[in-house]
Amino acid sequence: MNTRPLVSLLSAFLVSSVGWTASAQYGAPPYGGSYGGQYGGAYGQPPAPYGGYAYPPRKTEPKSTPLEVGYLYATSVAYGVGTGIWFDALVGIDDPGVQFIAPALLGVAAPVGVYFLDSPPMPRGMPSAIATGMVIGAGEGLGIASYQYVSAREGKEWGFLGLATAEVIGSTVGGAAGWGFYYLLRPKPQTNMLLASAAVWGSLIGSEFGAAASNGSWSESNDAISLGGLIGFNVATAGAVGLSIAWTPSWNQLAWMWGGLGIGTVVSLPIYLAYIGSDHDPRRGLIAQGAAGTLGLVAGALFLGSPDRSGELAADEEDRGRPAFARVLGGSLVPYRGGMGAVVLGELW
Repeated sequence: MNTRPLVSLLSAFLVSSVGWTASAQYGAPPYGGSYGGQYGGAYGQPPAPYGGYAYPPRKTEPKSTPLEVGYLYATSVAYGVGTGIWFDALVGIDDPGVQFIAPALLGVAAPVGVYFLDSPPMPRGMPSAIATGMVIGAGEGLGIASYQYVSAREGKEWGFLGLATAEVIGSTVGGAAGWGFYYLLRPKPQTNMLLASAAVWGSLIGSEFGAAASNGSWSESNDAISLGGLIGFNVATAGAVGLSIAWTPSWNQLAWMWGGLGIGTVVSLPIYLAYIGSDHDPRRGLIAQGAAGTLGLVAGALFLGSPDRSGELAADEEDRGRPAFARVLGGSLVPYRGGMGAVVLGELW
């Protein structure tokens, strides 16, 4: 039996199947023509479009600026010196010739640690995230210790050791939280400055509302002022963290938010003229100042400050190695079954 026709038929079928698969995948003509002619490879295998990689290599994250790293250096020096002072208070060192050793050593060791942490250079946003976490944590410790001091019964105050302990614990936990915040959300330095600023804004406005809600003599208002500042600190910081997930301010907007707070506070000062000759407590005027300062903050962000241009935002997304949602990287027209087809390359995030 002559099997050559059968073998020829099977060979033709296999070649047709391979050709049809190549044409379906790469747009090469399945009938006639050379599959290698279109892409320069066997059966139309296209060359890798990104220098030997099947996908575009992700861009490395931009490095932090000297100003941002300097912010972390300054914070680390304060942390080291403060930790040394806390150590002296903890072990009871009060000899002037000895009590400066720990602050000096730790004040040098902390920035040395930052130097090694920044080798190779840290990516943008990491130094300011850590530093801001330390600042916010120290502020939290200060707020808690201050409220305990003014509200505790006589003889039950924490004293300096309690204050120093709260500062060290708060700044240490805050620095770790800032590091985690960076790896979770990859914030820009503007976002970190928003968080640090919000902590200050919340403390000021909260203290104003706390003082406005107090009664009795001014010397008896310490509890309400301290509590209001602590509540405002935490509410504003938490709100800024939530807001940062969806919005990143520009430097200009941050500056105008500070300016808006100042303008609102100053513009509302004439409210106290209404209390001249009045039986009402002038402390209530702080309500108007707190509200005006808050409105100034919002106006600075929405109306006075200028956001980053869309082109800058798009460039920033590319710096992070991630498109905003989807983008087309390239394409070409190829012959297909007697007609024309299109090949489009892109990314979908």
